[in-house]
Amino acid sequence: MSVLINELSQSLQLDPKYLRNLINNSDHYYKVYYIKKANGGKRRISHPSPEIKTLQYWCAKEIFSLCKISTAAYAYRENMSIKMNANIHRQSNHILHLDIKNFFESINGYHIERIIEDNQTSLSKLHFDISQSIDDLKKICLRNNCMCIGSVSSPIISNCVLYNFDVRMIEYAESEGFVYSRYADDIYLSSKRFIDNGAFRFVDAMLHQQGFIINQSKTRYMSNKNRKMVTGLILTDDHRVSVGLDMRRQVKDMLYKMMTRHEGDAAVVQGYLAFIKDIEPHTYNKLIIKYSKYGNVKDILSK
Repeated sequence: MSVLINELSQSLQLDPKYLRNLINNSDHYYKVYYIKKANGGKRRISHPSPEIKTLQYWCAKEIFSLCKISTAAYAYRENMSIKMNANIHRQSNHILHLDIKNFFESINGYHIERIIEDNQTSLSKLHFDISQSIDDLKKICLRNNCMCIGSVSSPIISNCVLYNFDVRMIEYAESEGFVYSRYADDIYLSSKRFIDNGAFRFVDAMLHQQGFIINQSKTRYMSNKNRKMVTGLILTDDHRVSVGLDMRRQVKDMLYKMMTRHEGDAAVVQGYLAFIKDIEPHTYNKLIIKYSKYGNVKDILSK
C-alpha cells in the first residue's frame, strides 16, 4: 500500500483495500452534467461521489493547504472576494482583462507533479513523503488525468498551480507600474497609463510556459472611454466599485414586487440584497429605507 493510502486509512478509519479499489477506479465515481454558459455554450460539471469527495477534502486540507499561493490570487481564499479584487484596480484608467482557455480542464497530472516538486520545503511538514504516492494523489484529484469543475480539491489546486506564474506577473507589473491580480482564470492588469500589446504578449508567454493558453475571444482592453469591469463589478470614473445601474434597477423592481404584491422568490431577493450590501452599503441602506414604507423588509422577505 502507498503511504498516502496508509495516511488516509488511519485518518478516515477506512480499510486500505477499500481505499485502493476506490482510488484505482475513481474515474467512475463522478456524476457528469452540463449547465448553460453566458455565451450560449455548455459547461461540463463532473461532480464526485461522496467517497471521492471525502478523499479530495482530505487532500485539499492536509496537502495542498501547505502549498504556496500568491497574494495576487483572490479566488477561493478565505477573507478574499470579488470586491477586493476589483478594489485594487479602481484607481486605474486602463485595464487589460485576459482569460485562460479551459483552465480547470487544462490542469493535469504534470501540474500536480510540479506543485509537489515546487513545494518540497512546505510539504516536509508532513510526516510522510507525498512524492512517493503522487500517482494516487493524481487519481484522487483528477478524472481521466484532467482536473474537473465540480471537484472539491480543484479550487485550491488551481491557485497552487499558478503560483510561479503569479510571482512572475507581480514582478512584471511592478517593473511596468501596473497593478496585477488574478481571480481563478481571470487575469487583470491595470494602470493609469495606456497598456500596449507588449503586456498581452508577456502574459501569453508566461502562461504558455505553464501549459496554458489565452482565450483570445475574451480579451478586453478597457479605459475611461468605455465601461471598466473587474470580476463582474463596475469601476466608476470617480474610482468607486459599483454593482452598476442595471443591477440596481433589477433589484428595485424585484423588491417592489415582493413588498407590494408578494411576487417573486424571497431567497433570491435576499441574495441580491446581501450582494449589494457588501459592494454598495449606501445603496442597500437607501433601498431598505425606501421600501420600508410598505412594511418591514426583513419580515416580509423571511416569510
